[in-house]
Amino acid sequence: MAKALLGDPKLLILDEPANGLDPAGVTEIRQLLKDLAADGTTILLSSHILAEVARLATRIGIIHEGRMITEMSADDLPRHVQRTLQVRCRDHVAARRILHDNGYDPQPGENGMLLVTGHDAVDTPERVATLLVDGGCPPQHLAVHEEDLESLFLRLTGAAR
Repeated sequence: MAKALLGDPKLLILDEPANGLDPAGVTEIRQLLKDLAADGTTILLSSHILAEVARLATRIGIIHEGRMITEMSADDLPRHVQRTLQVRCRDHVAARRILHDNGYDPQPGENGMLLVTGHDAVDTPERVATLLVDGGCPPQHLAVHEEDLESLFLRLTGAAR
């Protein structure tokens, strides 16, 4: 990379630039790339470390089997990720019934967790909590989960398990 930077390039194409580096080296590379971008260098970054891509990129493209399946600005990423309300109650069967009876479609998750999608549940989790408490099934856990870039990639490419 040092040799490529000697000519003060306007375009820098990098494949896994942090591969094999220790955490301090990764931090240095990340800062270097941010500084180069701030100085006007266009950086095309290919990486399987999607958390790092999400931290650095201003535009994100997801390529699968040789074709671009989506492209977006990093600012648009929140509009593409799925948000889910995670709910756990002592009696997940009763909780599922209460939520279903109130127009939600809770899906079973791991360890008795219920997963509720849709803007109504995600944007107003307090309403879901109130319904459960009023139904005699107070939640032990209630949290909005937003998928990360890796989860988005797996969902869009059909590789999610």
